[in-house]
Amino acid sequence: MKKIIVSFLILILSIGIFANIYQVIPKDSKLIIVMNNTKEVYSQLKTVPTFQKVLDDPTYAETLITGMIDAYIQSLELESSEVYAGLENNFGIFVIEPQENTYDFGIILGPLNNGEKYIEIFRKVINALMPEDAGLNFSYIVKKSELQDYLVITTNKEAYENSELNFVPQKRYNDTGIYEEINTSTMNGYGYSYVKDGYLYSKFNLLTDDEIVPTNNTFDDDKTFGLYYLRTNYLPKDLTDELSNLGLDVPKELLNSFVNNFEWATFTGTLDLKTDDQTGEIITDFGIKITFKSNILFKDIENSIPEDIKMEKMGNEYLKLTRNVNDEMVTMYIWKNNEEYIISNLNKKDLQKYENNAVNLSKNKLYIDLKDKLPEGNLGVFLIDLKPVIAFLKDYLGVELEGEFGGLANVASTKTPDGKNTIEFNFVMK
Repeated sequence: MKKIIVSFLILILSIGIFANIYQVIPKDSKLIIVMNNTKEVYSQLKTVPTFQKVLDDPTYAETLITGMIDAYIQSLELESSEVYAGLENNFGIFVIEPQENTYDFGIILGPLNNGEKYIEIFRKVINALMPEDAGLNFSYIVKKSELQDYLVITTNKEAYENSELNFVPQKRYNDTGIYEEINTSTMNGYGYSYVKDGYLYSKFNLLTDDEIVPTNNTFDDDKTFGLYYLRTNYLPKDLTDELSNLGLDVPKELLNSFVNNFEWATFTGTLDLKTDDQTGEIITDFGIKITFKSNILFKDIENSIPEDIKMEKMGNEYLKLTRNVNDEMVTMYIWKNNEEYIISNLNKKDLQKYENNAVNLSKNKLYIDLKDKLPEGNLGVFLIDLKPVIAFLKDYLGVELEGEFGGLANVASTKTPDGKNTIEFNFVMK
């Protein structure tokens, strides 16, 4: 009887050790992405119409890509089934900061029946894929328990082994799907994605110190050019710092003035794709329109234009801006229309044809289908409608592609149970 009890306790402890992928992720990770049940997630994604059309009929990208991967794996004298077996359970990525502003990352695969076996398999794959000048050296660590192994592939073995493990996610999400979390000095949030009834759903909660006043705007009457539409009623107060981190040098005084006087902004655009009858080349025309409402003065914008941008006055409060980017001249126009500012890659006359064809969101079939599948948003909305691309593919491939393809997102200001300000992003795709 004593032996049975001891054996039972060992079994319970074995289950507890590395019972899930979070227990082998460093506790102080700055970023984590975990895909629970990778094989099933992939199968479910194929039920979402947009992914279905990309991976299967009519493009058959899955067959093409799988064939290429299989041939590559075989060239390494490996069996495709062995590589796929190592990827089909759980898959994780983590980023750690062992020293200030010094980052390392790791990949976690498992649970695996024999972690040691997969070291050589994935070492061969990664060494073959990684460019010689990448400057990355990977270490392979197997975290073992009585019942299962996890393979950790990291750029800093010492930092990983010195890290306290057992990452505790802000939301325990162990269902089939994807969980992501970020914890840095400038960003703190978490989210998850899953497939249900042929729709891909995503949610992300971003904590913020900003006191956000939600609006009651309805977006149904807003107009989209076709491919995408975005409206936001909120800009973060630290936008200058965020843009600087992205390498965009915007005059701080101008941007602070803009943010402080900002009311709302919209972005919309579309593509015109066609094939040249003689050469067969794909010709792309696109129209973009950015509209924003702000009390900033036009002369303040004009005075802030950098010297390396050629500025030409086209009329009263109407500018043409030209800049050389990678030996290519890029042109943008900006003008004021009553209390609104317009920015476009087209002049007023050429933009008019896109505006004449713009459609209210309330009359867009994709928007109508997806709107009720999301909670109400009070800060912004984003629609990506692949109709322009689908119309071209129907013509180009000579196939029938019926239905609506794309996604809808909205943004809302909420609070956590303990009263912290949160920006909640919700997204659905079909």
